[in-house]
Amino acid sequence: MDTRTVHTPFLLNLWLCIGAVLMVCITAITLDIPLSAIGVGILLPALGVYVIYVEDRRNISPEDRINNAYRTALVERFDTPLLYTSLASIVIYQAITLFFAIGLASTSRTGLALLIAQLPLVFIYTYDDSKRYPVIDSAYVAVVWAVLIFLPIFLSTTLRVTMPTVAVFMAWFAIIFAGVESRNVNDITGDDEVNRATVAAILGPRRTKYLVVSLKTAGLGTIYGLGGVLPALLTVVYLLYLSLCSVN
Repeated sequence: MDTRTVHTPFLLNLWLCIGAVLMVCITAITLDIPLSAIGVGILLPALGVYVIYVEDRRNISPEDRINNAYRTALVERFDTPLLYTSLASIVIYQAITLFFAIGLASTSRTGLALLIAQLPLVFIYTYDDSKRYPVIDSAYVAVVWAVLIFLPIFLSTTLRVTMPTVAVFMAWFAIIFAGVESRNVNDITGDDEVNRATVAAILGPRRTKYLVVSLKTAGLGTIYGLGGVLPALLTVVYLLYLSLCSVN
């Protein structure tokens, strides 16, 4: 089987890391937060996403061998380099988090920041259990992504929980949930073979596509309503970017 290194960027999900940075930018613009205030913290979601997805790839599941045979071959070939890059990413992620956390105004806020920062590690060790439940699976992914997007803003600004922040959080939740189920449509055959239930498998491809469009439209509409044209256009760019880059 051909496992050329030219495909390694997709194996590493670097496209998802770039997307995560774009999501932070859109969130900041929507909430009228200067990107300069976030600084190097803008890398946190990318690092967290990198670790999560590399470790998920390395933990080859039965459905991976059916749905993603080519990717599985790549993972097995490059397992050791993947491990090293994953370890390096989590060290950098924790160092940046600590740098920001120790500068927070209160000890309680510092502790909360450090606790939230461990979510990617918690996700890595609990995600397989969530796969037993169709809705929880996708919802868990969406929550983790949305938290990662807000983490650098929480660390670097005086952001508080308000209606706009909750609305933007839910917008990303809807968009990410839709993205997970959109990819699950392509994996229905393999998921059925290993008795893994997903929302896409339950609803079927056509109904799932309606759900995906509805959720993404709702998320986009929320961002437009709160931030106006610029973040909405950037969200459209983000969605187009994912549609072009998305691979299993």
